[in-house]
Amino acid sequence: MRHRQGRTWNVQPQGRNVNDSQGCLKRPDVVSGLTLVCLALFAWVGASDLPIGTLHQPGAGFLPKHLALLMAVLAALLFVRGCLTRAGSVAGLWSDWASLARVGGMLAALIGYVLVVESAGYLLTTAVLFFVMLHWIGRQGWVVTLTVAALASGGSYLLFARWLMVSLPGGAWVP
Repeated sequence: MRHRQGRTWNVQPQGRNVNDSQGCLKRPDVVSGLTLVCLALFAWVGASDLPIGTLHQPGAGFLPKHLALLMAVLAALLFVRGCLTRAGSVAGLWSDWASLARVGGMLAALIGYVLVVESAGYLLTTAVLFFVMLHWIGRQGWVVTLTVAALASGGSYLLFARWLMVSLPGGAWVP
C-alpha cells in the first residue's frame, strides 16, 4: 500500500494475477467446465452399448454420442477460458441470500412442474411455470408476465402437440 496525502491506494505487485491466490478451481468457468466434462463422459458411457451406425444410416447411439462429444469439447473450452481469464471466485456467485433464494425458487418451481404436469396438463402447468419464473423469480411486471406466459405456453403447445404431433399430457380436466 502506498500513502499520499491521507489517501490509501492498493497497489498490486507487477505480473501477479488477481486470482493466483484463489486457485484455478475456485473460478466459476473452471468448475462449470469440469462438471460438464464429467456429464459428457457420463452420457458417453451411458450410450456406449448403443450402435453408432454410419452417417447415412445412423444407429441409436449416433446422436447421444455426438452430442456428448460436442458437449465435452465445449466444456473443455470453457475450462481453458476459466483458467486463462481473471474471473471472480465461485463464492462471489452466492454472496447474497436473495440470489440464493431465487435459485432455490427456480428449482422448487421446476420440481413442482414435473410433479404436477401429468395431472394438471401441459398447457396450464407450463403457463403457471412461466408465470412463477417471470413474476416472482425474474421480477417482471404483470403485463409482461401474463403476456409471455400465455404466448410461451400456447406457442409451445401448438409447436409440439399440433405441428410435431407430440403427445402432451392433457390433465384431469381434459377428456
